[in-house]
Amino acid sequence: MKPHSHHLGPLLLLILCLAYFAQAQDLSEDYSFYRNPNISVSNSEHTLAQAWAGGINGVRFSEIDLDQDGIPDLFAFEKHGNRILPFLHRNDHYVYAPEYARRFPDLHDWVILKDYDGDGKPDIFTYGLAGIRVFRNTSDTTLSFRPVTEQLTAFYYNGYVNIYASPDDYLVIDDIDGDGHLDILNFWVLGKYVHHLRNNSNDPEVFDFRLESECWGHFEEAADNNAITLNSDCGSKSDDGHTRHTGSSMLLHDFDHNGLPDILIGDVDYPNLILLYNNGTQQEARMTEQDTTFPVGNPVHLYSMPAPSMVHLPDQEYPTLLVSPSDPSLTKSQDLNSVWRYDYDTLLQQYTLTNTAFLQEEMLDVGSGCHPVLYDWNGDGLQDLFLANYGSYDSSHLVNGFLTSFYSSSIQYYRNVGTAHQPAFQLQDNDFGKLKSSHLKALHPAFGDFDGDGQPDMLCGQEDGTLLLIPHQRLVTGTGEIILNYQNIDAGSFSTPAFFDLDRDGRNDLIIGNQRGILSYYRNIGTVTAPVFERVTDTLGGVDVRNAEQSYYGYSVPCLYRDSLNGTTLFCGSEQGLVFYYKSIDGHLSDAFSAQGILWESADSDCQYCAFALKEGRRVGAAIARVDDDAHPDIFVGNYAGGAAYFQGRTPVMHHASIPSEHAPAFRVYPNPTGDLLHIRSEQVPIENVNVYDLFGKLLLRSHDSTLRLGSLPNGIYILEINHLTKIKVVKTQK
Repeated sequence: MKPHSHHLGPLLLLILCLAYFAQAQDLSEDYSFYRNPNISVSNSEHTLAQAWAGGINGVRFSEIDLDQDGIPDLFAFEKHGNRILPFLHRNDHYVYAPEYARRFPDLHDWVILKDYDGDGKPDIFTYGLAGIRVFRNTSDTTLSFRPVTEQLTAFYYNGYVNIYASPDDYLVIDDIDGDGHLDILNFWVLGKYVHHLRNNSNDPEVFDFRLESECWGHFEEAADNNAITLNSDCGSKSDDGHTRHTGSSMLLHDFDHNGLPDILIGDVDYPNLILLYNNGTQQEARMTEQDTTFPVGNPVHLYSMPAPSMVHLPDQEYPTLLVSPSDPSLTKSQDLNSVWRYDYDTLLQQYTLTNTAFLQEEMLDVGSGCHPVLYDWNGDGLQDLFLANYGSYDSSHLVNGFLTSFYSSSIQYYRNVGTAHQPAFQLQDNDFGKLKSSHLKALHPAFGDFDGDGQPDMLCGQEDGTLLLIPHQRLVTGTGEIILNYQNIDAGSFSTPAFFDLDRDGRNDLIIGNQRGILSYYRNIGTVTAPVFERVTDTLGGVDVRNAEQSYYGYSVPCLYRDSLNGTTLFCGSEQGLVFYYKSIDGHLSDAFSAQGILWESADSDCQYCAFALKEGRRVGAAIARVDDDAHPDIFVGNYAGGAAYFQGRTPVMHHASIPSEHAPAFRVYPNPTGDLLHIRSEQVPIENVNVYDLFGKLLLRSHDSTLRLGSLPNGIYILEINHLTKIKVVKTQK
């Protein structure tokens, strides 16, 4: 079981202020970025309408009115990185609207939006700690949610206990028996059978779940594959010595129009959906037929564990079926063409496949694990964009009952066809250097003259930690040898080289990240045109971007930038999806670099002086350079879902308490600075809980009390996340 981290979610407003001081004390950032989704990107066929949406590996869809215009919009949740992708309904198509993602609470593993209180506004059901969390939709003029419970309960046998949920299952939350209340279908804790938890409450705002049936539908799932046995009495509760692979997805819908809910089931390690037809009664479901090749003609075949969704799309009379993988593993699922759309054909009276890359085809998407790199390849003075990946899906097969999937890494080259004022990118080569056929994984390029011929080459890190040199000739013609194990350098698994003159001696050096989350420094002791690299240290600057609460690894991806104002700055992507940055580098290569925290995204649309943690999913890589003609660097951030986002640089913003009252009520935080006790008071709303984070977003303390003891924390600056009713406020404090 993978650990979950607690971090500042995208909803949280970072108001960097001392709330109790009569005069606000501002904190100026060194860099400031805002999301710009309008930079043109085109492939060989057309301009990508949603280019910077970040890609998709596997999502599940729900409907919700994001902008409160009375028209349902589309909500997609990406499991790989816990990403929220909101799409506004505009003129019979969808437009990516990332600003709405921050209005949702921190969500992870799975999300289902359903209206439980009958007010017409979908509420949030999501995974908690082996259970189900619920947030009520309290939207009025703007989208907002209020926490209802951290653990839904149900009456089992002798009393109320927490309802079991797996982080890897998509259960059913729907009106199972037609009484107008949302019920729950979930697999028994050992799998095999489906339980029906009926909501017996007469109050739409109150849940009262009770175990109605231990054998809903009278079927059972096999212990070691996805076979379904019908007409079961669910008599045995033993696992028969088998450990069932965990993970199933379910969707309830009346596919045969007989007035009874049928059920679609997907299973981990398998690519198909099985449709079970219900021929029982409204009071007692009984599955009597199954279709393992659903739908007829173009059956679902998506590794692994396809998750079905039903949504009402603008151009369709009947609900559309959308299917996408939901396997929790990062290295099992199909990642390109992984959102299949089925529309209902009224003549054939069945669902037919109409698209295999719904929304995804309009995005930059290179498969799994996108790392952007900027380099002026054609020498026209404009930065071109290279997108490397961990790999894109090739095939799968079962080995001793376990799924093994295969990926091949490649690099896409997008030429900058814009101007010095406004970049625009056009695909030139989707397999730069013709590397995909080599079946390598986790390629990460750096560019420069590495063989002394005066022409730029490409040096690539890879999964095993060694470096590959792809000479200029191969990059231009597609022919020529790849040089393996370049200079016998091995910086550790998942090496990510950056080519930069770190010691300012006029010769570019190698700074290499790795899976461990630290950096190696190889100094160039050769010449500019014939570099020779000597290892100096494997712990450069004391950099370590791991979050032990989330992963054993850090997956550091370095990128360096130098200007006259800040000198040399190191930016570093990470496993946890944050981009860290460090200063005090020049002249201090033997010391620990000055950790500045994480990068923040400015959000003018919500508040002129507000910012949010720049977090784009999981295993992010960042590329920083000036791609327009202003004085500020811009940043491209790739994520594991295979896409990228573009953030334009701007004048650093002074963040302070200037947020309208409708966003957050006033709080007194005192004494500030403090030595130990810190009091939080508000005359407007009750405080539900307070979380204390460091500047890296790491959770240090959680309390339900309005008085905190900070004595155990070292002196420094901390971020308070104050949760109250429907809103969250973030305040800076100092100890």
